Formats: sequence, structure tokens, C-alpha cells
Amino acid sequence: MRATLKVKPQGHEPFEVEIGNTATIGRGKDNFLCLNFNPLVSRQHAIIRCHNAFQYQIMDMGSRNGTFVNGRRVITPSPLQHGSVIKITDTEILFELLDDHSADAGYDLTIAAGTDVMGEESALTAIMVCDLRGFSTMSEILPEETLARTLGEWFRDAGNLVQESGGTIDKFIGDAILAYWIQEPSAGAPKASDRALSTARQVLAKAAGRKWPQTEKPFNIAIALHYGGVTCGNIGLVAQRDATIIGDAVNTVFRIESVMKALGHPVAASADFVESLESVPDGFVDLGEHQLKGKNQKVRLFGTS
Repeated sequence: MRATLKVKPQGHEPFEVEIGNTATIGRGKDNFLCLNFNPLVSRQHAIIRCHNAFQYQIMDMGSRNGTFVNGRRVITPSPLQHGSVIKITDTEILFELLDDHSADAGYDLTIAAGTDVMGEESALTAIMVCDLRGFSTMSEILPEETLARTLGEWFRDAGNLVQESGGTIDKFIGDAILAYWIQEPSAGAPKASDRALSTARQVLAKAAGRKWPQTEKPFNIAIALHYGGVTCGNIGLVAQRDATIIGDAVNTVFRIESVMKALGHPVAASADFVESLESVPDGFVDLGEHQLKGKNQKVRLFGTS
């Protein structure tokens, strides 16, 4: 689905841009929507993403002055509807959909089961879900501004690690990140699962150096890893390898994450993921077979850190 941003900056002429799957907003010149005329805008201020062909969300990236939609500060990824008003400091941005997709408004963002995307193709893919533990508790303790900046900074830093490894952020969901690495078919291509595991450990190390602000509570995360075939389709105007993944493998990695609290390991990987590695590194512990919701057969899991 196509959408536009109608930008009304204070003291400057209004303008309009059409966006594809991803639109970054910030003061830096590398942003899709560059607001370099406003010194109060952060270099990486916010990001808009389209999921499942028709649903747009906006996420603040830890900006100093915040991102607001219809007068409410963005803390977790917030949906954008036709006519939503985005406010970044004194710049007002009107979000408008160019196609009518209102019939799909009730679609579940969390786990994709199907789509009508054109140009789909199947690919073997390493998939990662990174979930932030204790966010609900912190949301009751910390001021809204502090919570928004903390979550935004985390999404930005973890997302940069994914992109530096050649991975793609599929979506932000609440306080979680869904990312993937497509296995290139050429001989000698790096294993997607090796890149995913290396990134997972870097993300884990990045979290270990953090504490929740104004508290001494650690910044704990849980990472689930899986490997399997997915359907991968480019949607609308492609920007920066934009694609969304769907299929049973996506469902499986979310189901793995949902049982991790009882496993006692910060990283849990399926047997399919471990078997797809070039070689299994030290530190993996066999956690046995687990019955995952929606799966007929049990899935063997391995834990590591």
C-alpha cells in the first residue's frame, strides 16, 4: 500500500513525499525524510515501517524531544491510520494512505499467517526474535519520556547490529524485534544462521552493558532463533531491502520465545537452526523436546549464551 507524508515545517514551505516500506526521519542527511532545517530534531529521530502490505507503524528511535502521534508520545511502535498527525518538535506531518485497505484493519500484526503480496519468493532464512524482559514493570515505574527514550535507543542500537551483519529488521512488535537473514544460494556464501548467531551474541552483549535508567535493574533480553523456509515478498516501493517474511517458520520462532522463561538461557535455538550452522560452537546445551503451541510435533531446543 502506498502512503504519503505531508510535511508542514514551521517557517518553511510545506512539501509532500510518497513513502515505501521504510521511511527514516531525522536531521541526518541519510534519512529518507531529512529535517536538517530543525536543530531540535535528532539525527536518527523516528522510523516508519509498513508490515503485511498495508499496516504502517512509527517508532521513535530514542530521540531527545520525542515523537508524537495525534498528541500522544510514541513509546512502543504505534500504528498509523489515514489522517494521523505526527509531530516532531515544531514540524507537523500528516500521514495519508493512497489506497483503501480498510477491510484489513483487524489483521494481527504479531504473527503473520498469510498475505496477498505480489512478487513473493521462498527462501531459507535464519530468524531471530529478541524480546525485552521486564518492560511492563518498568512502564509502571519510569516517566513516559524516559521509557520512550530508553526503548527507542535500544531498538536503534540492536537494529544497527542486525543491519551491519547483513540482516533485515522485519518489524518492531511492542518491546520485541523480529529480524532475519536470507541464505544466499551461491556456493561458498556465508551461512545465514552463523551471521544470526553472531548478531544474537552481540545484541546480548549490548544489553549486558545496560541498566534501566533511575534504577539498578538489569536490562534483560531473551533471544529465540530458528531456521526454515519462509515466503518473502517485496511490498510497494522497495527501500533498503524491504521485505516482510511469513510462514510456519515465523510462527515457530515466536512460539520458541514464548516458552523461554522456563528454559533458563538467554538464547534458545531450534534443532533446525543448530543443524544449519557451519559448525556448532561450544556452549550449546540440549534442552530436550518441547511442545510448542500450534505445532503437532515437538521441537528440540538448545540453549546458549
